[in-house]
Amino acid sequence: MENLPKPLGPGGPAGPEAGPAGLIVRRMRIREAGDRLAVWTYEEAGEEIPLGDPSATDAERAAAGRETLAARREAIRPANRRRAAAQYAAAGLPDGQDVMRVWRPRDRGELRTRLGERPLAVWAEDDVLHVLWRGQAEEVRLSGGVHPRMWPVEGTDDLWEASLRIRRLDEAVITVMVMPRPAGGDWPVRLTEWFVWRGPAAPAAPADEPLRGVVEEHTLDSTVVRARRQVSVYRPPGPGRPLAGCVLADGESTRGFAQRLDQAIAAGAVPPVLLVGVHNAADAARTWPDRRAQEYLPGVSRTRFDAHMRFVTGEVIGWAAGRFGPVEGPWVSAGFSNGAVWAIAAGQRHPDVFGAVAAFSAGSAPCRISGGARSARIRHYLAAGTLEPGFRRSTWEWAERLGRARLPCRHEEWIGGHDHLWWEQQFPVALGWLLSAS
Repeated sequence: MENLPKPLGPGGPAGPEAGPAGLIVRRMRIREAGDRLAVWTYEEAGEEIPLGDPSATDAERAAAGRETLAARREAIRPANRRRAAAQYAAAGLPDGQDVMRVWRPRDRGELRTRLGERPLAVWAEDDVLHVLWRGQAEEVRLSGGVHPRMWPVEGTDDLWEASLRIRRLDEAVITVMVMPRPAGGDWPVRLTEWFVWRGPAAPAAPADEPLRGVVEEHTLDSTVVRARRQVSVYRPPGPGRPLAGCVLADGESTRGFAQRLDQAIAAGAVPPVLLVGVHNAADAARTWPDRRAQEYLPGVSRTRFDAHMRFVTGEVIGWAAGRFGPVEGPWVSAGFSNGAVWAIAAGQRHPDVFGAVAAFSAGSAPCRISGGARSARIRHYLAAGTLEPGFRRSTWEWAERLGRARLPCRHEEWIGGHDHLWWEQQFPVALGWLLSAS
């Protein structure tokens, strides 16, 4: 990974409302019927996790005399530790479960020795992945391939730990990114401490090769969304000729995807592709409402979703084809996380524009296949990780729906989680398969 990606936090590819937690937030918001100060819990990977409306702060809850998220977190931690200790002692994983929170008491001196001068250590013992971080924070969570909250090490004020039992850990690739939130502060937008853990049987790290094509940055003045939007464009090497075209949601990630795509084109595994990455509308200064979700998820804000779709289909594609074309055949819509939801929706709503979909770790899926997409036989490449249960389930459900309709679909899974490394690795595989029948 050439550059450190944004954490999967507020305003990034997956915030507090993304994935299984996000689905629960939205369902619970409906259930709580307007009580935005309410605090509730849900269970994931054997751990009880507190959750609240992301538009409300603990300061607001405290001022109103309501229970805070911090108080609920402290209250349930002893029971969580007891449960995790029992799960550690039991060994193995229940059928159908691929990751579980475990815990055992640790010697503080041994932990400090393992860290040495480093702030972060990641290691495996049999089928358990351990993460240890040193620093001052109000709370700490992991991002990247796994997303648990870290627990403070008992008897210390600067050590934090998380241990996960993972099925087929020796085959896994997991980016571990530490997100510390200071007292009274917000979650960080970019991180300095991260580590890529690879199991002994995992795919090898991709070669770090110079880019043969070129990535350019452009800014479009959109009349549809009434704003200036950045677009990152990857052009493959070689003389001008008709190219396949692909629109990528979350265009901030274009360079990482282009690196893997560039290598695949050079190897002959993928035909030359013009990649147009449309940047999302997230604002680092605003965590709520989530503008990115409003434009990518059909059910959040119909007005913003429709405007963004018209921006892509009516402005971006025409601009890209005119400037970098000609583009051969229908376009591919692609994305990850909420961007995968958008990519699927683009194929469903505009089968005249998008003839294929590459969707990774989709947070939700349509309830039905549109008549236009069914008639056009839109091709789908769908993939998700075994360590992202909500995304994995949604992606699988859409693949099953397409399979029952006898529509062309390839569905894959990786031993990992909600992780840029996997999305980038799957991207050229997806395009190679989707464009093979073009």
